[in-house]
Amino acid sequence: MRVDLRLVEMNGYGIEVDIRNAQSTIRSLSKLQLLDDTREFMRRDSHLVVPVKRELSRAELDHLSKSASEAKIIQATFPVSVRAPRDLLQAIGETVPSDVINRLPRSYDIVGDIGILELDDDLQPFSKSIANGLMKLNPHLRLVVQKTDKTSGQYRIRGVEVISGVGSTETVHVEFSSKFHLDVMSVYFNPRLAYERMRIASQVKEGEVVVDMFAGVGPYSILIARKQRGALVFSVDLNPSAFKYLRENIFENKVADRVTPYLGDVREVASNSPGIADRVIMNLPADSQEFLGAASKLLKVNGGIVHFYCFASRGVELGYLSDAFRSGIEGYGRRVLSLTFLRIIREVGPNRVQVAIDARIV
Repeated sequence: MRVDLRLVEMNGYGIEVDIRNAQSTIRSLSKLQLLDDTREFMRRDSHLVVPVKRELSRAELDHLSKSASEAKIIQATFPVSVRAPRDLLQAIGETVPSDVINRLPRSYDIVGDIGILELDDDLQPFSKSIANGLMKLNPHLRLVVQKTDKTSGQYRIRGVEVISGVGSTETVHVEFSSKFHLDVMSVYFNPRLAYERMRIASQVKEGEVVVDMFAGVGPYSILIARKQRGALVFSVDLNPSAFKYLRENIFENKVADRVTPYLGDVREVASNSPGIADRVIMNLPADSQEFLGAASKLLKVNGGIVHFYCFASRGVELGYLSDAFRSGIEGYGRRVLSLTFLRIIREVGPNRVQVAIDARIV
């Protein structure tokens, strides 16, 4: 695409200095908070013109002359800087009051070309500016939405509303070269679990049968099928919208011969097809405990591996969670032979964490 340079130039002041003295001049201007990083430096033969925010006083020029005797101020037309901001704070700049800066979100999610923010009530008046800053920081973003409530309901959908940008809330997210079509308005997808999904996929062995109990749009299922071609995966989800994208993603990633999708309640699947799984994935951390019966029923008679997720308070004893998990499994006639993994995998709130438990069940 050809860019009209007249649209990306700006008149202003600059300090012309011998290029050999440029670094010391730039450092001095930075200390004086006079360096204008919205415009690019310009080369003029053996000299560099460094953009400044305003015309300098005689005292300021005298100060610069200590490091560059030939420094002089000129007016010039500079190319506007196209360097990306370093962080959200720099991207937002002066578009929000200084007392709001410290309350800006420390993190955000990016799903495909959509940014997802979670803003406190006192940040709502500045949501548009924050969203625009996020798009400036991540130029590939087409749309920015914000969460309006927590993930809830039988379909695990979180309320979102569009703050800035254009187009629909449908996108394509790429993870470890797999493509996932989804709509952030109608399905649940967490990009922060990418490496957790790879951790699980790396454990699956040749010939295993895996049941992904809450498959969503298929990130666990498809990654497993692509990484271990000798495995068979049964992917179950209750949400019709998630199921629609799950099927689309199975074909998109060419794993239809290894991943079979089911629309419905996984408890019904367990009742209709007991004893089929070598490995069960229970990625429903808010309610996984309620589905231990279904997981126990799905495992083969001689047992298998369960990947269990739950939410907990930050200060919780992990031993307490493992004991609760053991008791739950025993209530359905199974036994935990060993725990192979027990760890906090991410923070989900100011005092809330997600915990992963891998267990060999017999």
